[in-house]
Amino acid sequence: GAPMNRDRWFGAVATLAAAVLWAWLAARTPTSTYHFAPLVVAGVWVAVNGMTDAGLTPRATVRVATAGFVVAAVVTLLLEAAGNLDGPVFWDKGDDAPVMIEHLVFAALGALAGAGIALHHAAKPAT
Repeated sequence: GAPMNRDRWFGAVATLAAAVLWAWLAARTPTSTYHFAPLVVAGVWVAVNGMTDAGLTPRATVRVATAGFVVAAVVTLLLEAAGNLDGPVFWDKGDDAPVMIEHLVFAALGALAGAGIALHHAAKPAT
């Protein structure tokens, strides 16, 4: 196969670091909602790889965006299972606020935004 491109790991490391920080914060303060954490976790991998020399093709962009979404979704499910998603959502401050749903929607938006950044960067002429 092709030689391993070290730039390919930057986005994955950023995603894992953001996921660990988010999980730590949520475990410390389960009644606070980190609304944009899943958006960042899902989008940073593909956005970083798209802006570096990781060589993302359109197919790889979709694959990496999907991987970022999966990481954010898994963290969301683990936090929910641990009882660490007890805060409000933007439209509901009640005790049964659907934080998991909000986080999954934000994760999808983050993956799409990250892919958009990567594709926008790929479309620019080289300088």
